Amino acid sequence: MLDMNNILDLNEAVELGGSVVARTVRELTELSLQAGDGDYLGSEAELLERMGISRPTLRQAAKVVESDCLLSVRRGVNGGFYATRPSARHVVQSPALWLRLQSATLEQMNRASMLIYPTAGAEAAKCTDPKLIAELRSFRAAIDEREAREENQRETLDAEIYLSQLIANMSGDPVLILFIGISYTFGLLEREYRFYRRAPERRRLWLALQRSYCDAILSGDSEIALLIGMRRGRQVESWIAEDKAAAARRASDET
Repeated sequence: MLDMNNILDLNEAVELGGSVVARTVRELTELSLQAGDGDYLGSEAELLERMGISRPTLRQAAKVVESDCLLSVRRGVNGGFYATRPSARHVVQSPALWLRLQSATLEQMNRASMLIYPTAGAEAAKCTDPKLIAELRSFRAAIDEREAREENQRETLDAEIYLSQLIANMSGDPVLILFIGISYTFGLLEREYRFYRRAPERRRLWLALQRSYCDAILSGDSEIALLIGMRRGRQVESWIAEDKAAAARRASDET
Protein backbone atom coordinates (compact mmCIF):
# COMPACT_ATOMS: atom_id res chain seq x y z
CA MET A 1 0.00 0.00 0.00
CA LEU A 2 1.26 3.48 -0.86
CA ASP A 3 2.57 5.37 2.16
CA MET A 4 0.66 8.68 1.94
CA ASN A 5 3.04 10.22 4.48
CA ASN A 6 5.94 9.63 2.12
CA ILE A 7 4.24 10.21 -1.23
CA LEU A 8 6.31 11.81 -3.97
CA ASP A 9 5.88 15.59 -4.14
CA LEU A 10 7.38 16.65 -7.47
CA ASN A 11 7.59 20.30 -6.46
CA GLU A 12 9.56 19.36 -3.38
CA ALA A 13 11.64 16.76 -5.21
CA VAL A 14 13.00 19.24 -7.74
CA GLU A 15 12.86 22.28 -5.45
CA LEU A 16 10.31 24.17 -7.54
CA GLY A 17 9.25 26.37 -4.65
CA GLY A 18 9.72 30.10 -4.83
CA SER A 19 11.61 30.45 -1.56
CA VAL A 20 15.13 31.86 -1.46
CA VAL A 21 16.43 28.48 -0.29
CA ALA A 22 14.75 26.69 -3.22
CA ARG A 23 16.23 29.15 -5.70
CA THR A 24 19.66 28.76 -4.10
CA VAL A 25 19.39 24.97 -4.35
CA ARG A 26 18.70 25.29 -8.07
CA GLU A 27 21.59 27.71 -8.54
CA LEU A 28 24.06 25.52 -6.63
CA THR A 29 22.88 22.48 -8.56
CA GLU A 30 23.41 24.26 -11.86
CA LEU A 31 26.88 25.41 -10.78
CA SER A 32 27.82 21.82 -10.01
CA LEU A 33 26.39 20.42 -13.24
CA GLN A 34 28.30 22.98 -15.31
CA ALA A 35 31.56 22.07 -13.56
CA GLY A 36 33.56 18.87 -13.60
CA ASP A 37 33.72 16.33 -10.80
CA GLY A 38 35.94 17.76 -8.05
CA ASP A 39 36.06 21.29 -9.50
CA TYR A 40 36.26 24.18 -7.07
CA LEU A 41 33.10 26.31 -7.11
CA GLY A 42 34.19 28.99 -4.68
CA SER A 43 34.54 29.80 -1.00
CA GLU A 44 31.56 30.49 1.22
CA ALA A 45 32.32 34.21 1.14
CA GLU A 46 32.59 34.22 -2.66
CA LEU A 47 29.28 32.40 -3.11
CA LEU A 48 27.53 34.66 -0.60
CA GLU A 49 28.65 37.69 -2.56
CA ARG A 50 27.87 36.17 -5.96
CA MET A 51 24.37 35.02 -4.98
CA GLY A 52 23.48 37.91 -2.70
CA ILE A 53 22.04 35.66 0.01
CA SER A 54 22.50 35.14 3.74
CA ARG A 55 24.88 32.61 5.26
CA PRO A 56 22.04 30.50 6.79
CA THR A 57 20.31 30.32 3.39
CA LEU A 58 23.49 29.18 1.64
CA ARG A 59 24.23 26.55 4.26
CA GLN A 60 20.68 25.22 4.23
CA ALA A 61 20.68 24.97 0.44
CA ALA A 62 24.13 23.39 0.44
CA LYS A 63 22.89 20.57 2.67
CA VAL A 64 20.17 19.77 0.13
CA VAL A 65 22.59 19.70 -2.80
CA GLU A 66 25.07 17.66 -0.74
CA SER A 67 22.34 15.08 -0.13
CA ASP A 68 22.00 14.78 -3.91
CA CYS A 69 25.75 14.03 -4.08
CA LEU A 70 26.38 17.07 -6.28
CA LEU A 71 28.27 19.16 -3.75
CA SER A 72 30.99 18.76 -1.16
CA VAL A 73 31.56 21.47 1.45
CA ARG A 74 35.06 21.34 2.93
CA ARG A 75 36.26 23.22 5.98
CA GLY A 76 39.72 24.43 6.92
CA VAL A 77 42.72 24.52 4.57
CA ASN A 78 41.64 24.22 0.92
CA GLY A 79 38.08 24.56 2.14
CA GLY A 80 35.17 25.71 0.06
CA PHE A 81 32.48 24.32 -2.19
CA TYR A 82 33.35 21.59 -4.69
CA ALA A 83 31.34 19.86 -7.40
CA THR A 84 30.83 16.12 -6.93
CA ARG A 85 28.98 13.38 -8.75
CA PRO A 86 26.75 10.61 -7.36
CA SER A 87 28.03 7.06 -7.75
CA ALA A 88 26.14 4.60 -9.93
CA ARG A 89 25.19 2.71 -6.76
CA HIS A 90 23.65 5.82 -5.21
CA VAL A 91 21.76 6.69 -8.38
CA VAL A 92 19.99 3.32 -8.62
CA GLN A 93 19.73 2.38 -4.95
CA SER A 94 17.96 5.52 -3.73
CA PRO A 95 14.89 5.12 -6.01
CA ALA A 96 14.90 1.36 -5.41
CA LEU A 97 14.78 1.97 -1.66
CA TRP A 98 12.00 4.52 -2.11
CA LEU A 99 9.97 1.96 -4.05
CA ARG A 100 10.52 -0.56 -1.30
CA LEU A 101 9.31 1.94 1.31
CA GLN A 102 6.17 2.38 -0.79
CA SER A 103 5.58 -1.40 -0.67
CA ALA A 104 5.97 -1.69 -4.42
CA THR A 105 5.83 -5.29 -5.65
CA LEU A 106 7.85 -7.26 -8.15
CA GLU A 107 4.64 -7.64 -10.14
CA GLN A 108 4.35 -3.85 -10.43
CA MET A 109 8.01 -3.53 -11.38
CA ASN A 110 7.68 -6.21 -14.05
CA ARG A 111 4.60 -4.49 -15.46
CA ALA A 112 6.63 -1.31 -15.93
CA SER A 113 9.61 -3.29 -17.21
CA MET A 114 7.47 -4.81 -19.96
CA LEU A 115 7.22 -1.31 -21.45
CA ILE A 116 10.96 -0.64 -21.18
CA TYR A 117 13.03 -3.81 -21.58
CA PRO A 118 11.83 -4.73 -25.10
CA THR A 119 12.81 -1.24 -26.25
CA ALA A 120 16.30 -1.76 -24.83
CA GLY A 121 16.65 -4.97 -26.83
CA ALA A 122 15.46 -3.31 -30.02
CA GLU A 123 17.93 -0.43 -29.56
CA ALA A 124 20.74 -2.84 -28.64
CA ALA A 125 20.29 -4.53 -32.02
CA LYS A 126 21.45 -1.26 -33.60
CA CYS A 127 24.68 -1.17 -31.56
CA THR A 128 27.92 -0.84 -33.53
CA ASP A 129 30.35 -0.79 -30.60
CA PRO A 130 32.76 -3.71 -31.26
CA LYS A 131 33.63 -4.18 -27.58
CA LEU A 132 30.00 -4.47 -26.47
CA ILE A 133 29.15 -6.75 -29.41
CA ALA A 134 32.10 -8.99 -28.49
CA GLU A 135 30.84 -9.16 -24.90
CA LEU A 136 27.41 -10.27 -26.08
CA ARG A 137 28.94 -12.86 -28.42
CA SER A 138 30.92 -14.25 -25.49
CA PHE A 139 27.79 -14.38 -23.34
CA ARG A 140 25.89 -16.15 -26.13
CA ALA A 141 28.67 -18.70 -26.59
CA ALA A 142 28.54 -19.64 -22.89
CA ILE A 143 24.79 -20.40 -22.82
CA ASP A 144 25.13 -23.97 -24.13
CA GLU A 145 27.78 -24.78 -21.51
CA ARG A 146 25.64 -23.28 -18.74
CA GLU A 147 22.70 -25.38 -19.87
CA ALA A 148 24.75 -28.59 -20.06
CA ARG A 149 26.01 -28.32 -16.49
CA GLU A 150 22.59 -27.28 -15.16
CA GLU A 151 23.67 -24.11 -13.41
CA ASN A 152 22.03 -23.16 -10.12
CA GLN A 153 19.54 -20.37 -9.45
CA ARG A 154 22.20 -17.90 -8.31
CA GLU A 155 24.19 -18.36 -11.51
CA THR A 156 21.07 -17.90 -13.65
CA LEU A 157 20.22 -14.67 -11.84
CA ASP A 158 23.79 -13.33 -12.03
CA ALA A 159 23.89 -14.06 -15.75
CA GLU A 160 20.53 -12.37 -16.31
CA ILE A 161 21.65 -9.24 -14.46
CA TYR A 162 24.85 -9.16 -16.53
CA LEU A 163 22.90 -9.61 -19.78
CA SER A 164 20.35 -6.92 -18.94
CA GLN A 165 23.08 -4.44 -18.04
CA LEU A 166 24.98 -5.27 -21.22
CA ILE A 167 21.88 -4.82 -23.38
CA ALA A 168 21.12 -1.53 -21.64
CA ASN A 169 24.67 -0.33 -22.38
CA MET A 170 24.35 -1.47 -26.00
CA SER A 171 21.16 0.57 -26.33
CA GLY A 172 23.17 3.72 -25.63
CA ASP A 173 20.11 5.21 -23.91
CA PRO A 174 20.84 6.61 -20.41
CA VAL A 175 17.14 6.45 -19.46
CA LEU A 176 17.00 2.72 -20.23
CA ILE A 177 20.30 2.15 -18.42
CA LEU A 178 18.99 3.90 -15.32
CA PHE A 179 15.62 2.15 -15.30
CA ILE A 180 17.12 -1.31 -15.72
CA GLY A 181 19.58 -0.61 -12.90
CA ILE A 182 16.75 0.50 -10.60
CA SER A 183 14.55 -2.49 -11.43
CA TYR A 184 17.19 -5.09 -10.66
CA THR A 185 18.34 -3.29 -7.52
CA PHE A 186 14.74 -3.23 -6.33
CA GLY A 187 14.28 -6.93 -7.00
CA LEU A 188 17.47 -7.85 -5.16
CA LEU A 189 16.52 -5.68 -2.18
CA GLU A 190 13.18 -7.47 -2.03
CA ARG A 191 14.85 -10.88 -2.49
CA GLU A 192 11.96 -11.80 -4.75
CA TYR A 193 13.87 -13.23 -7.70
CA ARG A 194 12.94 -16.83 -6.84
CA PHE A 195 11.61 -17.83 -10.24
CA TYR A 196 14.32 -20.43 -10.85
CA ARG A 197 14.56 -21.95 -7.36
CA ARG A 198 13.98 -25.72 -7.43
CA ALA A 199 12.60 -25.26 -10.94
CA PRO A 200 15.19 -26.48 -13.49
CA GLU A 201 12.57 -26.43 -16.25
CA ARG A 202 12.18 -22.69 -15.71
CA ARG A 203 15.93 -22.18 -15.92
CA ARG A 204 16.05 -24.17 -19.17
CA LEU A 205 13.23 -22.09 -20.63
CA TRP A 206 14.95 -18.86 -19.57
CA LEU A 207 18.23 -19.96 -21.13
CA ALA A 208 16.37 -20.63 -24.38
CA LEU A 209 14.92 -17.12 -24.25
CA GLN A 210 18.37 -15.67 -23.52
CA ARG A 211 19.75 -17.56 -26.52
CA SER A 212 17.04 -16.26 -28.86
CA TYR A 213 17.39 -12.74 -27.49
CA CYS A 214 21.15 -12.69 -28.06
CA ASP A 215 20.77 -14.10 -31.57
CA ALA A 216 18.24 -11.44 -32.53
CA ILE A 217 20.39 -8.61 -31.19
CA LEU A 218 23.60 -9.95 -32.73
CA SER A 219 21.89 -10.29 -36.11
CA GLY A 220 20.78 -6.66 -35.88
CA ASP A 221 17.08 -7.56 -36.03
CA SER A 222 15.39 -4.91 -33.87
CA GLU A 223 11.88 -6.17 -34.62
CA ILE A 224 12.59 -9.73 -33.45
CA ALA A 225 14.54 -8.44 -30.44
CA LEU A 226 11.51 -6.35 -29.47
CA LEU A 227 9.19 -9.36 -29.73
CA ILE A 228 11.48 -11.61 -27.69
CA GLY A 229 11.85 -8.89 -25.07
CA MET A 230 8.07 -8.77 -24.80
CA ARG A 231 7.90 -12.56 -24.57
CA ARG A 232 10.40 -12.54 -21.71
CA GLY A 233 8.28 -10.03 -19.82
CA ARG A 234 5.14 -12.11 -20.32
CA GLN A 235 6.97 -15.20 -19.10
CA VAL A 236 8.01 -13.48 -15.88
CA GLU A 237 4.44 -12.24 -15.47
CA SER A 238 3.21 -15.82 -15.80
CA TRP A 239 5.69 -17.10 -13.20
CA ILE A 240 4.72 -14.37 -10.75
CA ALA A 241 1.06 -15.36 -11.12
CA GLU A 242 1.88 -19.06 -10.67
CA ASP A 243 3.94 -18.38 -7.54
CA LYS A 244 1.24 -16.15 -6.04
CA ALA A 245 -1.38 -18.83 -6.63
CA ALA A 246 0.85 -21.49 -5.07
CA ALA A 247 1.47 -19.28 -2.03
CA ALA A 248 -2.27 -18.71 -1.64
CA ARG A 249 -2.93 -22.46 -1.77
CA ARG A 250 -0.29 -23.11 0.89
CA ALA A 251 -1.80 -20.44 3.13
CA SER A 252 -5.25 -21.96 2.65
CA ASP A 253 -3.99 -25.46 3.50
CA GLU A 254 -2.46 -24.18 6.73
CA THR A 255 -5.74 -22.71 7.98
